[in-house]
Formats: sequence, structure tokens, C-alpha cells
Amino acid sequence: MAAGAAVVLGGLGVVLGDDVSQGMTNSLYSTAGVMAHLWGIMFAAGGLLKLYGLYWHRSTVEIPGLWMMTGGYAFYCITVLAGLGVHGLAAGIISAALTIGCLLKVRLIMRRARAAVRLHDSEGSE
Repeated sequence: MAAGAAVVLGGLGVVLGDDVSQGMTNSLYSTAGVMAHLWGIMFAAGGLLKLYGLYWHRSTVEIPGLWMMTGGYAFYCITVLAGLGVHGLAAGIISAALTIGCLLKVRLIMRRARAAVRLHDSEGSE
């Protein structure tokens, strides 16, 4: 769901630019339009990579997608809190939680990959 939301929100950022978020507009002033388009491209691409890697079992694609989503959610969290203050708390907290969730998922995938390599190496040495 986090990846799907990244694709949708990122797509809106690409299409709408600084109209996608009042918090982004308030916090970034004159650069909000360009930044919203760039953020949208990165965010949507990250979501697509995550979904592709997940459904076709390609962690080498899923991990970069998760890192891009982490950046997208963190950027949104910071700009909405900076731009809206107390009025951006709900969106900021949700975005922060999604940022942490993406980081935890990367950690889980990397831990499993290291365990698989250790298992493979120990079987090969016997």
C-alpha cells in the first residue's frame, strides 16, 4: 500500500507541481514547483520499482525503490511540517511512519540476504 500511495502521490506531484501540497508550497517558496515535480518523479519511480521488485521477487530492484520511497516520504514529512506547522501534524506523522516502515523493510530484506549468503557459504564449505 505504501508503494501504491507513492506512485499516486508522486504522479500527482509530477502533474500538479506545487499545487500538490500547500505545506510544500509554503516551506519551499519560489522553488516549490520545480521541487514538487522532481519529488514526484522520484517518489513515483520508487513506488514502481518497489512494486516490480516485490511481485517479480527481485530484491535488487525493490531495495532501490524502497530507498527512493524513504526519501520521498521523509521529504514530504519535513516540508508539510515546516510549511503547515501544527496543521500538518497528521500528514507529517503518517509520512514519518511510512519513512520508518520503508527503512525497516530494507533492513529486513538485507538481513535475509546476508543469512542466505551465510547459509550458502556454509553448505559450500562442507
